[in-house]
Amino acid sequence: MQTEIYLIRHGVTRWNREKRIQGHRDEPLSPEGGEQAARLGTYLEEIAFEAVYASDLSRAIQTAEQITRSREMEVRTLSAIRERNLGEWEGLRIEEVKERYPDEWETVWHRGGRYGVEKAEETRKRMMAALEELVETHPGERIAVVSHGGSINAVLEVISGGVHGPGRTRIRNTAISRLIHHPERGWRVEEVNRAEHLEPEGVRSGS
Repeated sequence: MQTEIYLIRHGVTRWNREKRIQGHRDEPLSPEGGEQAARLGTYLEEIAFEAVYASDLSRAIQTAEQITRSREMEVRTLSAIRERNLGEWEGLRIEEVKERYPDEWETVWHRGGRYGVEKAEETRKRMMAALEELVETHPGERIAVVSHGGSINAVLEVISGGVHGPGRTRIRNTAISRLIHHPERGWRVEEVNRAEHLEPEGVRSGS
């Protein structure tokens, strides 16, 4: 009895466009991000979900609400599926971090452990533990989980054995990565970064 998880990144924010580091900062969707989320909701209308989860940050909740808008269910929030905590770097532009920490930014970015940046291993463990708990709660069901780019990449790295992950896969805003969990065979990545709903209508329809 396999469980299917639609793991979805939130819509774009102003800080995304400004290339600012968000982490745990509670930045809401921009108007563009709201439009992306609305398209996502329409795209998923025919998919039956037993539950819809989001991290407790507003950009994830606002995205998830577009999935539940036509369903008789509420968004369930989980702090465990937040973005990676990026500590003192949150609010800075990526280029500012590179300028201030030229000799160590790359190591800290990939590994964490300094300046309040969550260790990458901790992000992987946190996210996988949360997903394992969701599988226990929803055996054999299909659920949607709205999270964040860094956290989604952490999951993909673990399940794919490094085929996908940080530095290899750029998760688009509102893109869908589909995971399957089987009680005996474990996890597998079924699909990564699907975002047909973001394509212009003519491209999507093949015209």
